[in-house]
Parts: sequence; C-alpha cells; structure tokens
Amino acid sequence: MRQSAIQSVFLVLALYFATAGAGEDASLSGEWYFDVLTSPNGPGSREVLFLQENERVIGFIESNSASGRFVGSFDGKNLEFTAVLEFGGQPMAAEYIATVDGDKMSGVIRYGLYGEATFVGFRGRRPIEPEADMALVGSARDTKIDAGSVGDFFGVTGNGVLMPEMIDVKGGRFRMGNDGPAVNPDYGKDFAQVHTVEVSDFQMSRFLITNAQYLAFCEATDRQPPLPPKGWGDYLHKYPNHPVVNVNAHDAEDYTNWLSSVSGKTYRLPTEAEWEYAARAGVDGQDFLFGDEWDIDGANISIWRIGKIPDRNGWKVWWDNEGEKMSRSQPMTTQVASFPPNAWGFYDMTGNVWEWMYDWYQADYYSSSPAKDPMGPPTGDEKVLRGCSWYNKPDVCFIATRDRYAPEVRLYYNGFRVAAVSGGSH
Repeated sequence: MRQSAIQSVFLVLALYFATAGAGEDASLSGEWYFDVLTSPNGPGSREVLFLQENERVIGFIESNSASGRFVGSFDGKNLEFTAVLEFGGQPMAAEYIATVDGDKMSGVIRYGLYGEATFVGFRGRRPIEPEADMALVGSARDTKIDAGSVGDFFGVTGNGVLMPEMIDVKGGRFRMGNDGPAVNPDYGKDFAQVHTVEVSDFQMSRFLITNAQYLAFCEATDRQPPLPPKGWGDYLHKYPNHPVVNVNAHDAEDYTNWLSSVSGKTYRLPTEAEWEYAARAGVDGQDFLFGDEWDIDGANISIWRIGKIPDRNGWKVWWDNEGEKMSRSQPMTTQVASFPPNAWGFYDMTGNVWEWMYDWYQADYYSSSPAKDPMGPPTGDEKVLRGCSWYNKPDVCFIATRDRYAPEVRLYYNGFRVAAVSGGSH
C-alpha cells in the first residue's frame, strides 16, 4: 500500500522521473550534483533534486553534514533559491545564485555571517566511481537451487541474450480477493469482493526481472538503464540477481515487447488474476503465501529485518531510527532466490518489490469484472501493483492486496515479472 514516512520525498522523485525530458529544454526538473570549489570550510559536494513549476522551483538539497528543502525561482537562465539547512542542531540559510547553461550551472553560495563559496553544478546523478576488481554480490551458480541460470546470472539464453526463465501454469478456477477478518477494511475495500475467476493456461517468470536481465534489454536496444537508488552503489552491475527497481510501467511493458521481438513469443505483464492464481498455487482463501500467520523468515519485508512483528508505532520507530538510514546506504532488495518459493516454484510473490501488472486500476473492478480471463478496465489513470515490498509490514502483504501508481512513476520498491501464453503443466 502507499507509503507514508518518506512519501513526500519519493513522490517528488517520482514526479521527476515521470516528466524528465517531457517539458521544456530549459527545465531544471530532476537530479543535479554540485561541487563546491571555494568555501570557508574547503571543497564539498551537494546532491540536489529540483522540481520546476513555471518559474518557481522547489526541491531538496543534501550534503554529508546537512540537508534541507528550498523554494526559489528560475527564468530559464538565472537561478536563485534559499535552502534552510541544519548544522549541529542550529538552522542556517544558504542562498544559491547561479547561471544555468543547459546541463551545467555555476554560481555562488552565500552563508550570511559564515561567508561565501563558489560552486559548479551538473545535471544527473553523480557518477559512481567503479570499484577496483568489483565482485558480484550473489552469483546464481552458488545458490544450488533448481532454477535456470547462465553462469552467474539467473535466466536462460535465447537468441544470444539473457532472458527470464518461465514456468508453465495450467489454467483453472479460483476464489480471488479476501474479505477475511484480518484485513483492515479501510484499505482492503478494493479486494474485499471475493469472486470466482477462471484463467486460461499461461506462463510466468519464476523470478522477478533481475538487474542482469533488464541490462541485457538495455544493451540490446541502446536504452538508458534505470538510475540506481541513492546509496545503493553500482546496484545494476554489482547485484545482478537482485530485482530491477526504479522502472515504471512503461519500462516494464517495453521490456515485454522486446522479449516478444527476440523470442517470437508474445510476452506481456501478468494480469491481476493470473498473478493471484499463481501466488495462491492451488490453495484458496489463505491470507498470506505461508497460510494465515505471517512467517518472519518467509519474505523480504521490513519485519524480516526487524526480527519481530511490531505494531504501527513500533514499525515507525524502527523506520525512523534504522530503516531509512539503511535504505540510503545499502540495497534493501535481496537476491531473487533468497527466500523459499511457493508450491508452484515462483519466488518473491510476496516481498522484495511491488510488481507492475497489466491491469489498469479501478477500485470497484471486482464487482463487474469478467468471470474468465479478466484483464482490467480498458483505460485508467493508474496501473495495479501486487506483492508488497521490502518496506512493508504484514498487514499490507495479503496475497489479495492491490496497490496502484501512475504508470510513469519510478520508485525504489517497484519492479516486475513477465507473463506469456503457454500450454501449461501445473
């Protein structure tokens, strides 16, 4: 479900990723990095996120020692904003005045009584310095599980490229949704109408789409890879068997179209009905993948790191004191083979990352959806996601839980898996 503790920050990030490149050439919107050249305290660096609204700019600025928000103005060339930072518990206003030329800027920072500095800025994420002899974290060949892999990477080779391993699923009927007493009606209304659905035979990828699999697509199509989350280092290359993140629904759909073009088979995102049918693996009515009680060691959600199931306040204390700092310094995802699969061999049907679905979101869709192979309403403003992520608590990780975001949104807890037509074997 929708997050709250850092929602405002990442919704601004999402707005950038949704609109970057779509506006005017002079737009500042997006990530920048600043290098402080001369300063009373010596050289330094800043990471900045801008969101431009006409001539008004708002955003966040962060250094190793302080961070803050700002509001300012930009006329296409001249930028001014004042960030209120905190040093040692004391507020400090830093006034930035710069001239912008395309993807670069230069200017001064005025600290009032603390003096003045000069800086240069560059559009984009600060380049990651490659690690000498960087070792992969989590090779597929070391897991010794019965799954398709090519050397260090999970997947299979098709036409010379790394592709996801698919599992055949024999279609059938099942009870979709959950109206059980464990579900909080405040956020479970959109899946409370339990109804019988029939799905046809299909295939679905055993694992979430991994960094290595998505990079194969980027390399084959000269596509820009997704930005790694801040603090996660060279996430895409160092952690090849972790799920790809910071991909939106359009990215996921483009990946399925590419798979179709190189394989001759029709790929797409799973429908909600297919996904829930595969997640339940022939057992109707369960709250969670493991039964009606949460298994702390069963999936990569926040409880796995906490080591117990806290109440809402306990979870917030953990996030504010540990979780958020952790998420800004290391990957919060886990290798796709880290937790037990369900009865049909699918991994991470709960936890790790939310998964983009084929379906457009409609809150009351279950009341009018077709009884066979429902594929969601024909149009909408948001796409459905399933499965919950490393951020969540069990109370939003029911098999039936539905989340949704605008299809342009890219976040560090969203990824996907793929589906295709099949003869079926389960």
